Amino acid sequence: MQGVATIAPAFAILASFVFIVGFAGLVTPWAYLFGGALLAMQALSSAQLAKVFPSAGGWYTWIARALHPRAGFFAGVLFSVWLPPVGALTLSLLGKTVLEPAIKEEYGVTIPWWIFVVVALALVIWWAYAGIAVSEKLLLITGGIEIVLMVALAISGLLSPGPGGFSAAPLNPGNFHLAGNLFLGVVFSIFAFSGWESTGPLAEESKNPRRNVPIGLVASVLILMVYFIFVTWGYLVGFGVDQVSKITFDIPFPVTTLAQRVWGGAWVLLLFALLNSAIAVSIACFNGGTRTWYGMGRSGVLPASLGKVAPSRQTPDNAIHVQVVVNVLAFVMVLIFGAENTFFSWANMITLGLITMYFLANIGVVVYYLTEARSRFNPLLHVVVPAIASTAGVVVVWKSYFSPFTSTGPVFWGLMSFIVLVIVTLVVLLFLRTRGQEDWLRKAQLVFEESGGAH
Repeated sequence: MQGVATIAPAFAILASFVFIVGFAGLVTPWAYLFGGALLAMQALSSAQLAKVFPSAGGWYTWIARALHPRAGFFAGVLFSVWLPPVGALTLSLLGKTVLEPAIKEEYGVTIPWWIFVVVALALVIWWAYAGIAVSEKLLLITGGIEIVLMVALAISGLLSPGPGGFSAAPLNPGNFHLAGNLFLGVVFSIFAFSGWESTGPLAEESKNPRRNVPIGLVASVLILMVYFIFVTWGYLVGFGVDQVSKITFDIPFPVTTLAQRVWGGAWVLLLFALLNSAIAVSIACFNGGTRTWYGMGRSGVLPASLGKVAPSRQTPDNAIHVQVVVNVLAFVMVLIFGAENTFFSWANMITLGLITMYFLANIGVVVYYLTEARSRFNPLLHVVVPAIASTAGVVVVWKSYFSPFTSTGPVFWGLMSFIVLVIVTLVVLLFLRTRGQEDWLRKAQLVFEESGGAH
């Protein structure tokens, strides 16, 4: 549920559906299928490290241990700009673009969008300090509710189809020619799946992490792949397969239009599902982000205070303190640059970062199983799967960011932000090396051995 909630089933539809329909059209479910299949291979590859390096550091530990602590440092930096600000950014986008205008239109009452952000974040922070047992139980509840509501809406769409009637056309591969650019639809679907990676940092707070973390990585992708295929089919049929070409940003969110038609006044349940989803992903990202910082603090990469836990609740309180500050800063960015510009620029930067992190992890799989774990080497799992996953990542980056190069909007600023992030990370590593301040490399190795990396 950590992986599922971070993918945010309901919110992911809000953030990706119209984009993907714009490229894939009638066969949008196939875009999610192909994107899910590619990420399932990546999850399977990453699981090869997760099962031997169970650590709260997650991806940072896996890459650092399999390749080099400097490579892992990049993964840690990425997690530091990815998971921590999710709460403020997702809640701001939802509140500003959906909740405030929808409630005003339906009830004639204006509730400033920032109130949703402040109240929801306060609850998430409270639950984070309460401990992993409390927050993960809440994920089971909130994640389950949003999936049930979104699936129920899809079923309603299939039972009460729009223009064109009930149709299996969206599931028919013979209609690929109707897609404007199915490949770019797949690219956007990969962002919709982002979040499955957050399962890793919970290793030290789960039972039998060598077994359950790999299962969580792969299963969260497969579960959401089935979910995306089914619900998008239902939404297209409910909206009307004969008018899919009308789904653009110039009309109200089509899923809202469908809910209003088939559910009448009960369509507000969709708003509840979206808010529920944003809260769930905020909880999951608080857990994943703080545990990564805890792992980095314990290994000496970040201040040692981040690697300490509260004796009573066993929560990394100092890491949570920092995450609260990051959310405040993210909210200030939203106030300055706007919710949509900030969210989508950040999302594009993170997508590039995640693909780079996948690439490093895939190299780590090959290196580790060809050297230290040679006795367990499997050509399919430890060469073929990582190679295919890496190739797919390279193609996705090239097609979506450089061919053709997009010079304006969130894609451009996301790319520029990612380049700056990489440069700053390399400069910091170079500075530490030239100053001889790399004791953290040796400390990190000791922590890796203690956390199970030597087995």
